[in-house]
Amino acid sequence: MKIKLLALTLAAALLAGTAFAAGGAAGPCSRGEFFELLAAECKVNPLLYEGAFADLDAADPAADAVQGLVNAGIIDGEMAPDGNINVNSPITREEAVALMVRGLRAKKNELAIGVDVHFTDKGEISPWALSYAEVAAANGLIEDGGAFNPKDTFTSEDAKAMMDNMEQTYRSLPLKSGAGLQRVEFPVLEIPDGVSRPAMLNEEYQLVFDDEFDGDTLNTKNWGYNYSWGHSHNHSGWCVPENVIVKDGILTLRGDNEQHPDSVGKQYTFNNQKSDIMYTSGAVNTAGTFRFNYGYFEARMKMPAGKGMWPAWWMLKDGWPPEIDMLEILCSRPNQLRVNCHYGPAWNSERSHEQVIDLGFNSSEDFHTYGFEWTPKYMRYYVDGVQVGHDLTTKEALDQCTNMYMILNLAIDGWDGKPDNTTVWPAEFQCDWVRVWQKNEY
Repeated sequence: MKIKLLALTLAAALLAGTAFAAGGAAGPCSRGEFFELLAAECKVNPLLYEGAFADLDAADPAADAVQGLVNAGIIDGEMAPDGNINVNSPITREEAVALMVRGLRAKKNELAIGVDVHFTDKGEISPWALSYAEVAAANGLIEDGGAFNPKDTFTSEDAKAMMDNMEQTYRSLPLKSGAGLQRVEFPVLEIPDGVSRPAMLNEEYQLVFDDEFDGDTLNTKNWGYNYSWGHSHNHSGWCVPENVIVKDGILTLRGDNEQHPDSVGKQYTFNNQKSDIMYTSGAVNTAGTFRFNYGYFEARMKMPAGKGMWPAWWMLKDGWPPEIDMLEILCSRPNQLRVNCHYGPAWNSERSHEQVIDLGFNSSEDFHTYGFEWTPKYMRYYVDGVQVGHDLTTKEALDQCTNMYMILNLAIDGWDGKPDNTTVWPAEFQCDWVRVWQKNEY
């Protein structure tokens, strides 16, 4: 499912080493807010808070992000010398720069060693923060010279701009020696009772993501609602949380044959043609919770029935291309699985590796298991544990696909055309479970 996103605007203030605005209309960014942004940027899995700090309890919105950052080694006693983490206090420039360096190290980047800095206010930098400022200057994260303004506070926009800068720097810095092979990125999970390791995976693979869709609400530590950019995409369904249903161990993305009130007057574009958004649907994504580099991805799913339905399970990063389509089915042809990888230098010069695979069954009649294996050397596809199609081994595509997040969505109209008298309403794209396995060495 192709997408074109605007490029992010980088924070010139950070790169130039100038002071960030202190406060502003939106007020200063709190430590807690910064921790949550940093955890998302560093792909740190939020974890159940274990009481690491005297002044923070599990009810605080930032508590689980803090625990994830503690486990990743990004936050430690340097940030809380008196045992208090002070999530409601404004984040200062020196604290943010220190955390940026720690975050890049946690992402396994090879940072240059620090240099002696020449800030006019060097003496105002806290001793514990000085070494981080020196590393940041050595790696071009801040400009050496002028005023560092270590005690200035950030606005929320400053903090978000810093995350953008971290992402760009992350892409430009080399990985530590051997780090490209170390790919277990999240805490290893216990394999639940009744769950078997997929037959094609050896004992090196460990479970790092597992949603069995138990309970009666979406697990928002795994997923966010809608698309990461909003309610609509290249189809006629307006995605809303009400159409994401968790019940009896099944996630259902429901399509309704009715226009959502919020979509009146809205349009979507498919094949360069604009049309009204006339239906209501559902989507979930892991953009703010889990992003992956390699692994074996598997889900047990059942497709909706009838023309006009276009369910998909796919991956994106920030910007397009690249895109990995692990599953797309046009429900007017329910016996065909479509897989793809879009890659290339820009949205208007992308290349694709599309395959159309005959399933040998009607995907809307029952649940089946769909798998995707992704390594530095190939992408490979499975249905019910059997390899299908052929491998993608194009180096350009494999090198470009990094830090990808998952999307599950039910598109309506678009590629499969308009619903007709074969369409079953409400449409239901159902998922029994989603799991991701990773190993340390590839």
